[in-house]
Formats: sequence, C-alpha cells, structure tokens
Amino acid sequence: MKHARIAAITMLFVLATAQVLPAMDFGAELKNVAGYQNAVEGDWYTEHRASVWATTPIGPGKENSFAFEGSLTAEKPFLSDEFTYFVNVDLFRFTLEPFKKDASKINLDLGRFPVSDLTGIIINQTIDGAEFRGSFGFGNMAIFAGYTGFLNVRDAKTAMSADDYADLSTDAIYALGAKRAVAKATFHFPEFFGPMDFFVEGLGQFDLRDIVDSASETVHTAYGTVMVSGPVNETVFLTATGTFQTGIKETTQTYSENAAAASLRVDFFPLPKNRFFGSLLYTTAEGSVLTTFLPITEQTPGVMYGSGYTNLIKASAGWYYNPYKYLNFDVTGNVFFRSGEVPLQDGLYSATELNAGATFRATSDLNIRFSGTVLIPSELETQYQAEITAIFGF
Repeated sequence: MKHARIAAITMLFVLATAQVLPAMDFGAELKNVAGYQNAVEGDWYTEHRASVWATTPIGPGKENSFAFEGSLTAEKPFLSDEFTYFVNVDLFRFTLEPFKKDASKINLDLGRFPVSDLTGIIINQTIDGAEFRGSFGFGNMAIFAGYTGFLNVRDAKTAMSADDYADLSTDAIYALGAKRAVAKATFHFPEFFGPMDFFVEGLGQFDLRDIVDSASETVHTAYGTVMVSGPVNETVFLTATGTFQTGIKETTQTYSENAAAASLRVDFFPLPKNRFFGSLLYTTAEGSVLTTFLPITEQTPGVMYGSGYTNLIKASAGWYYNPYKYLNFDVTGNVFFRSGEVPLQDGLYSATELNAGATFRATSDLNIRFSGTVLIPSELETQYQAEITAIFGF
C-alpha cells in the first residue's frame, strides 16, 4: 500500500502542477479492452485503464523536458471471476541536452522510461535508470544502466527465475518484482555496407536478489547482438540479426546459459498504401553445447501462442493496408516449430496462428480496433479469440 500511495500522490502532484505551469502540455486517456477467448474453455476477459500524462519544457528552449504518465488499471483476466486493480507510474523521465555542436549532439534520459534491445525479444519494458545518447560524425551510440526492482510487477514482466515467476502471482495494487541490474551499449554506423546500416549491441543483466533479498535461484546473463538493416532497393527493406547469449543459473547446482538466436525480416512496399512482410526467427533448443534462449522480459511470440522464445522456429508473413488516413487493415500468419525435440512431444511442428484486425480512427481523440485470432495447435483443439479495443484521449 505504501507504493500505491506514492504513485497516487505523484499523479495528483503532476495534475496540480499542470494548473500553475502554462507551458505544460497534459491530458488523459481511457483504454477499454473487451474480448472472448475459447482455449481450454470459453470465457470473456476485459481491461480498463485510465491514464494521465504531462510534458513540460525545462528552461527557455525545448531541448530539456520532463514527461510523466501514470495509470490505474482494472482487469478481469481470462478464466477468472474477479476484477483485480493496480496503479503504475508508466513514465517519469527527464530529458536533457547538455551538448550540441555542428553534427555532434549528446542527450541524457533520467528516470523511468521504456527500454528495448535491437531484437525486441530480449528486453522490451519500462526500467528505472539513465541513458546516454550521442550522435557523432562516425555514427550514433547509446549507453544505458538501470534497475528493475522498483517496478510494479503487475505491469513490468521481468521474469527469468523461479523467484521472478513467484512474484508474478499477486493481486496487490503495487508489488515489487525482479531485482535485476541491467546495462546496455548500442553502436549504430549508418550506411556501413552501402545503403545498409550496421548495429552492434552488448546487453547484460545481473541478478541482485540474493544480495537485497533471499533467493532460491539466481540467473545472470549477457547478450551480444549484431544487426544489418536498410533498403535493398526502392521497394524492399531488409533486417537481419544474430545474437549470442551466455550466462549462469545457480540453484543447488550451477548451469551454463549459452544460447543463440537469429532473425531475418523483409518488408515489401509494392503499391502505395500497402506493405507486405515475411520473417523467420530461430532460437536454440536444449543440447550438448547450447541451451534454450532466455530473454529478460517475459513475452509471447504470438497473440494466443503461449510458449515463449525458447526452443523456437517462427515463420511469419503479413499484409498491412491503409486505404484512408483513418482506416488500417492487417493480416498476419505465424507457423511455430520447435527447434529441437522435446520429451513427450511428437515432431517439431507446434502450431499455426492467424490474426486479422482493423483499426478505425473515428475522431482525432478516439481510435477503435477490432481483431480476431485463430490458433491451431498440433495436439489440441482449435482455439480462437475475438477482441475490441477503444482508446479515447482528451
């Protein structure tokens, strides 16, 4: 409750400050999600989120600023009979520009803000920390360091160990979760291979749970990623990544966490208002040399496909169509395979998933999305889901 009171007081402080700072831009947003899913059995689910946000410059120019967003969420999960509630500080960021000269510039972000790696599958969440970003003649660089232990576990899905997953089993309005130190360094070299950009990134996390708390299991990992991205011609855009993971897991014994991942994505723009894509993702399975890939943020590679990014081959294709400024259509197909044999599982094929949706911008402040998903597992009955989302800002 202490953390909930702090979050609520912070939200009220920002709203009160907005009344006395005319330069501050502020507003609110209501997001409502309702859907029906038939998996093990049929049931409806819903989520309602009210958010307030504010941004204000610091000083006479626009180079330095402060941004805040806080939210209150009420949700009834799938196969649950009760609503649960939680509050969150989604964004609390100071952005500073201490240096700018000719083609060089340095920016600093301090506070709580979103962080993602080059692949988007290792870490993709909000973190408390600091990020240094520099743009120079040779290219761009970004260095980040942060800590996940003050985040609300209900919203930030940092999950790598048995203790992390135990923390997720809570209905508290504000509960602390995984206690991990995270560091990341990214280097970007524009047009390194002709028109293609080249990226190099090092990412690591250190489990602090046994230092600040008790732990039955600790996991420390590091990741190295290279990426090539850019246009092949006027209508084709390519992105390729390769990642190697190393680390250790400590329980009653010590295990190595050496794994690898690779991806390839091609986007096509053959006609105006149309975009097609095809992609392939591979992560290693448990073997004599390598083990399964272990991301920092818990994510799923599909809408209904529940397995994570371990022991996975995912082939995808999709189409986006934007006939009008206020209307978008999208269709995506995913086929999932296991990259290695699993005991009690027959073959490598896992499932096929089909998704389709339409987003309609009813007014400048109201967006409505309709979506549907069909999942066809290899050894279970077909599952499906239908969902509607309405987002209203004011």
